[in-house]
Amino acid sequence: MDNKIKSGKDVLDDFFAEIYNIPNADKKTVDALVDLYSQGKLSDKNLQNSMDEIVQKELKQTEKENE
Repeated sequence: MDNKIKSGKDVLDDFFAEIYNIPNADKKTVDALVDLYSQGKLSDKNLQNSMDEIVQKELKQTEKENE
């Protein structure tokens, strides 16, 4: 048994490697999180902008479907 204490980066790497296995997780949101993390750009502002972009795309799609 390995008693090595993981670094914060190791914990985050493990989390983002397994995030797609979370039941009922929204794929677009997960994709955005993983993309930002892998680019080293996971910040409050970038996350907010990414989520806003997803919401806007969803709203446009809903509007098109309702026309």
